[in-house]
Parts: sequence; structure tokens; C-alpha cells
Amino acid sequence: MGRRLTRKQIKQDEFITFVDRGVHWMGSNWRQAAYGLGGLLVVAAVYWGITAYLGSRVDAATQAIAGALDVYDAPVGTAAPADAKLKFATDGERLTAAAKAFEDVRSRYSLTPQARVASLYLARIAVDRGDQGEALRILSEITSKHAADPIVRLAMLDLLRIRIARGDGPQLAKELEDMVSGRDPRLPRDLALFELAKMWDHERKTDEANRLYRKLVEDYPESSYRSEAQQRLAASS
Repeated sequence: MGRRLTRKQIKQDEFITFVDRGVHWMGSNWRQAAYGLGGLLVVAAVYWGITAYLGSRVDAATQAIAGALDVYDAPVGTAAPADAKLKFATDGERLTAAAKAFEDVRSRYSLTPQARVASLYLARIAVDRGDQGEALRILSEITSKHAADPIVRLAMLDLLRIRIARGDGPQLAKELEDMVSGRDPRLPRDLALFELAKMWDHERKTDEANRLYRKLVEDYPESSYRSEAQQRLAASS
């Protein structure tokens, strides 16, 4: 009587049979096998090339945005240390140089996060120059992407502050309420609630503002905005 085969032995036999059939097929169909292998190698080479290119592009964009930020933060006039490597005689010169550097990042490295950071700072430069219309245009473009993205969040906060200062607060209530409910992810829910309460504070609707501050304190005990909400409640009582 033949010996009983174990499951492991059966699996080994099946694997050997599979490999044997594969070798036999490749021997009979070597042209197709060569073409298939060549195609895989081409795909692998293209993938590696694209990955390497994107990696180098991100590295270059990171260096470029760092340089632009150095220009934006450079000291001006008599406040500049004598040994400062980068300084400007006037604030206008600093802003002009920074705008050029950020515009270069935005144009050369489009579709990267660094390009969106550059856009954010171009909006802030517009504010520094007193051009609120240009700032609102750029910020609206960034925040048109309804996503839980750090750059979108910063742009949204800048946009809210400009529009509330202009007296557009009540028109923003619906957008902020959508963020509070989670339907719009551009701001975290607790931050959106805090911004909505501040907006009503600015509009001198103290009761509504306090109701929202109280909701933040009660519903978001771990929020980093809870302490300031408590302070605002105490100051208004």
C-alpha cells in the first residue's frame, strides 16, 4: 500500500508541477515571455523615473519656499543686525523681494503643497500692502478646495478675519455653521465654533456669542480653544 501523503507534501508537489509547467510554457513561448518581461521592466523603469523626478521636485520646492520665507522674515532698516546675511532698507523693498520669491515658487512648482504655501503668503503680502481685494481673491482660490488641509485651514482663517473686519460677518455664518456640523471640513469643528462665536462677538450679538462659547466649553473639553472661550465668557458676565 502506498504511503499516505501529508498536506505539506501535496502542496510541495503542486508547486513543483506549477513551476515545471511555467518553465515548459516559457520554453515553448519564449517570444511572448520576453515581451512580457520587457513590458514589466519598462513599466518599472517609468515608475522609478517618475518617483525620482517627483521626489527631486519636492526637494527643490522645499528649498525654494524656505528661501522665500527667509526673504519675507528678513529684518528691515535700523532694526537689522549689522551681521545679518539678508536685510532690506525699507519694508516696501522686503515685500517686493518676497513677492517675487513666492511668485517664482508658485509658477515653477505648481500643483505642489509649496506652491499653495506661496499663494498663502502672496495673499498676506497683499494685506501688508493694503490690497484687500487681491488678498481675498487669492484666499478664495485656496479655500475653494473643500478639504481638511493645513494650508486650506490657514487660508480660511485669514479669509474670515479679513471679511469679518470688512463687516461681512453675517454672510459667513452659514459657511461656519457647516464647518461646525462637519459638513464642510475646511476647519475643525471646535475651531469653526470658536470662530463663529467670535464673529457674533464682533457683531455685538453677545448672547449668541456666549451661547456658542458655552457650547464649546461643554462639548469640546479637550479643545485648545476652550480656555479662551471660558475667558471670554467670564469677561462678558
